[in-house]
Parts: sequence; structure tokens; C-alpha cells
Amino acid sequence: MRHTLRLLPASLLCLLSAAANAVAVPLPTKDATLNLVVTIQPQVQINQNGAPNGTDPSYDVFVRRTRLQANGDVGSNWSYYFQVDNANFGKFGNYTGRMIVQDAWVAWGPFGTKGDNVLLVEGGLIFYPNSRFTITSSSNQPTVDSHPDMLRGFTSAVYPGTRSTGVQARGWFLDKKLGFRGGVYEGVQPGASLPNASTGLNPRRNPAVALFANFDIIGSEEGSYLYQSIYFAKDPILSVSLAGTYQSQALRVVKGLTDQKSLTSTVFLDYPLSEQQELVAILGGYLYGNGTGSRDTGKGFSADLGFRYEFVRPYVSYEYFTSDDCPSDALPTQCVAATGAGATGIHLADSRNVRAGLDFYINKAQNHFMVEFSLNRGQSAFGQQAVSAAAPGYVPFIPAGQPPVTSLARTASKSLTLHWSLYF
Repeated sequence: MRHTLRLLPASLLCLLSAAANAVAVPLPTKDATLNLVVTIQPQVQINQNGAPNGTDPSYDVFVRRTRLQANGDVGSNWSYYFQVDNANFGKFGNYTGRMIVQDAWVAWGPFGTKGDNVLLVEGGLIFYPNSRFTITSSSNQPTVDSHPDMLRGFTSAVYPGTRSTGVQARGWFLDKKLGFRGGVYEGVQPGASLPNASTGLNPRRNPAVALFANFDIIGSEEGSYLYQSIYFAKDPILSVSLAGTYQSQALRVVKGLTDQKSLTSTVFLDYPLSEQQELVAILGGYLYGNGTGSRDTGKGFSADLGFRYEFVRPYVSYEYFTSDDCPSDALPTQCVAATGAGATGIHLADSRNVRAGLDFYINKAQNHFMVEFSLNRGQSAFGQQAVSAAAPGYVPFIPAGQPPVTSLARTASKSLTLHWSLYF
């Protein structure tokens, strides 16, 4: 027994080293498969002027994601996916959150779930496909956390983790040259448990609709549930995506109820020079129509550039968003922030964010460590502006007369993030 116990750590180490993507669990039937994946992402974040006094930095050591995923197939026509997540556990010293069901869906493929041309009908708790970045693996993003500030009009209360319950079609056609997903989703509803209950959103209870398509011009990246930001490829990949979303009367501005509309697009290039050198570039464009006077109605773009040399990838990233000016047919009072009118007030949440970092690959995207420095102006998930009353319970002090923390008139707030991502 003692000899067996001594061998156990070595056996587990060998098992984890051999596991490429998941642990396959043997089942007493050949008609079904079960794969288990554990994801752990510890993170250290230092935000300039993030302490309560507004001058000292804030320090956070927490776990960005702790996930347990189960997926597999049942026969040749059914597949399933279930995942629980404990996001941001310990951030701002908050340990009250516990794991929630993040994904839960079942898919039926009338012609099979695998192949060069696949059509799947899915239902359950699924991604709301408003952008390629949303449906890119969280273990393989271009930066530590991709571009959360480029998604406008989608609140976490309604779209937790950018998911929603719904039914969609997903798959790939043209011999894996065209990937697609889209359908009908719950979205914003006037439920009693949501904060929009008293504001009368979506009085007709219309569903949200979304459609995403990705066309592979060179090579292919289709055939799986999520996209990647680097493929460690041997051949070039060039693709273009387009995504659109819509829900009637899902938002409120000063003028009243308004529709939620978005259109996003990306151009993705993965160009290997050899097995040891790889250029990756991603351009993103964003167009939002979230009502007159909304800070989330406007245009934006993002740019990511990285170059992998053997086990390290230096990268730079830029985010830009500007809300539309007050239209000529609107009153000035309809374009300012107003209590109870949602995200109103033009140019109060514009973004100019620069990020640069190093990504060290221990075992490709399965086990890697990132160091990222950010300059954050305007709305940002990093820096002083990321510290809000809703999370740590305080707002960093800003002297009277100074512009708000999300104003572009302020000097950029610096942040440093250390991020380790491992799944097995």
C-alpha cells in the first residue's frame, strides 16, 4: 500500500502530462463518451490609484476562472456540453461567490456531429454570439481578457458571461470554409428578479436574435465549439467574421424605450514562418445602435498583433470606442446622464486602451503564463476605473473638480496583470 501511494504522484503527473485537452472517462457503453476538463487561472492585478485614497495602488490576488467541464457524444447524432465556473473568486477580497452553471446545452446533428459539413441544432445555456472574441476560448485569447470593453449594451445581469438561454443552429459548410451560429435567445425580459423589472423593458417580451458567420479565405479554423487566437499552425489561416444582434425595446434612454442593435466584424490572420515562428494579427470593428444619447451607441475598433518565437509571444493591443454625438433632432437634455435611464450620457464611457505583454507557453495554450501592462483611458476593465462601488464596495477618491475616472480628460491609469492559465 505504501509503495502504491508513493507511485501515485508520479502516476498523476504522467497522466496530466499526457492529457492534451481532456481526461477521457471510460463508460460502460460504446455509444457514449465523457470528457472532463479542469481549468484554473490564477491572476495578480495591480491598478494604479486603485486604493480608497485614490493615490496608492491596489493589489489583488485571485482566481480569474475555476472551471469544471464535461462534454461528449451520445451516438453519432448527439453531443452535450456542461460547465460550471467560479469567476473572479477572491477579487477585491470577495469570497462570497461560488460556482454557477456557465454552460449547459445539448446538440443534435441530423447528419452527424463530425465531418467536413455539419449542421447542429443546439438548445440550453449558450454563448450569445455577438463577436468572434465572445466565442474564442478563454484559455487562448489575444490578451489576458480579450476586449470586454468593446462589447456595448450587453449587461452582465442579463447576459452573464455573455451567455443566454436559447436555441440556435451551429456548424460549418463548404468543407469547413464557412462557420456559422445563430438563433433565438432569451435576452432582456421584464422578469421580477432582474433590475429592469421596474423600468418596463421589453414589454412585449420579444426574444433576442443573433447571427455569426466566419469565412475562411485561406486554410480553415472550423470544426470545434470555440475559436482560438493562436493555432500553433503549420499552414496560414486567414478568415473574416461578421456578427449581428437585435432585440426590440431592450434598453431605455432619456427618450424612452429603444432597441438594442450591434454589428461586429473581425479579420484574423495566423501566419507561420516555421514551426518556431508565427505571426498573429486580429482586427476588430464594432458598430452599436443602443438609442439616442446612450454612451453605448457608437463606433469602435480593436487591433491585436503578436509574434511567437519558440515558447514566447510578445504582443501589443489597442482598443478604441467613441459614442456618437448628440443628433440634431434630439434635445441636449436627451444626451446627458439621467437616473433610471440606463447607460445615458454621450462620451461618458469612451475607451482608449493600450496593452502590451509577453505570453510564455509551457505547453502551448494548455499551460501558459502572461505578463501584461496596460494604459487605460476612459472605460476599461483594468486600471483605476475598474475599481467600482459594485465590486470592492468603494470608489477611489477623486478630488472635487476633477473629471470622473472614465473621462478621456484624465491621464491614463496604469495596470500590471500576471495571469497563469492551465487546463487539463
